[in-house]
Amino acid sequence: MQLISDIRKDARHPKTRPGSYEWWYFDGISEDGDYQVVLIFFEGCPFSTRYIRSVDKDPQDELSMPGSHPAISISLYHKGETIFYCMSQYPPGNCTFDDTEAILSVGGNSMRFTKRESHGSDGFGSYDIRVNERLPSGDELKGIITFSGMDPNERLFAGESGRKGNRKGGGSRAEAEAEAEAEAEAEAEAEAENIGTADSGIRESGRENSAGDESGHLWNLVFPRANMHCRINLISNGLITRDLIFEGTGYHDHNVGNEPMKESFQDWYWGRVHFPHATLVYYVMNKKSGKDHRAWLISPDNRRLLYSLELTRLRKKKTNGFFLRPARHLTFEDNELSIEVRHQTLADSGPFYCRYMSTATMTHPALETRRAEGIAEYIRPDRIHRRIYWPLVHMRLRYVDQKPHWVQKSPRLFRWTW
Repeated sequence: MQLISDIRKDARHPKTRPGSYEWWYFDGISEDGDYQVVLIFFEGCPFSTRYIRSVDKDPQDELSMPGSHPAISISLYHKGETIFYCMSQYPPGNCTFDDTEAILSVGGNSMRFTKRESHGSDGFGSYDIRVNERLPSGDELKGIITFSGMDPNERLFAGESGRKGNRKGGGSRAEAEAEAEAEAEAEAEAEAENIGTADSGIRESGRENSAGDESGHLWNLVFPRANMHCRINLISNGLITRDLIFEGTGYHDHNVGNEPMKESFQDWYWGRVHFPHATLVYYVMNKKSGKDHRAWLISPDNRRLLYSLELTRLRKKKTNGFFLRPARHLTFEDNELSIEVRHQTLADSGPFYCRYMSTATMTHPALETRRAEGIAEYIRPDRIHRRIYWPLVHMRLRYVDQKPHWVQKSPRLFRWTW
């Protein structure tokens, strides 16, 4: 896993391998906690059976490249219950991806980053997302969602890139700061020598992975925390059923992989929780080559890394209806600070993927116990390639350029798949 936090590198990355993928992820929770929204733009949708079949059949064919498989996923929840869902793959001619700026469109849906202000080294900007998605069932979602906030500190994870899996104890804060400063100086020297560039795909900060090629995964934590403003209409057969206007707290990251996910890792837990004075972001990735378990508390202005925590417990595994068995309780600690995350409500469930509405409890002897809500995910990528599950996938995944699945035409049946 290559780890950065750099808003300048949120444009489309070059991807030259069959099975590679890229996605831009956004989520938000309303201030009252009643509404949750998740949006994901894909170039090279890793859940597309059409993409997987093309890579397996002829890796040299153009259809085995990510540009042939753009898609969008939109999920809208009310108190943990799905009230709108889509996973739509569009023809490439209906989509655009910019190589220099964070601008893209998938069908009638679009994303654009605009820099609003700049004060010295601190910047402030916003992502304007326009949603315009109509399903064969007659359900529609239209509106504008804005995520705005402080630009992240480009050195946020300086000193973290050298961590391998769980490093118990983690060293003193002074050691961490010294390591971060040394890392930052090295990065500055590399940039001065034009070693690291944004155009090197997932090779960041002058580094390549140990194999010396483009394999692996890049994770860019662009907005650990953002202000979200949402104005959307939920429409059924031309009639507005919900006119939603709400504000809340949002999140945005950007992922790039230059090989099928199943080649990189066995399974992956990811989540984030916004406490009043900090945001918890974690990922627990069990890779083919070992473990990569990390968690951080980040300041609300996205500028400071407050704590680096370690995964100490992963328990209460529970099987869903597809025999997927992820853990529901994760505990992260740093000396006396402890955060227990519970994947409380199962909002989306499938043969290779689960999404949860989570709760987290933060405890420390010198602090009052704090609780907050968040969103979490779990994925087993090898299961995406098991064709026994593909009939279930085809009920939900819509290929816009072909006749929809008969389940997708029925409002009642399609909502049942949610």
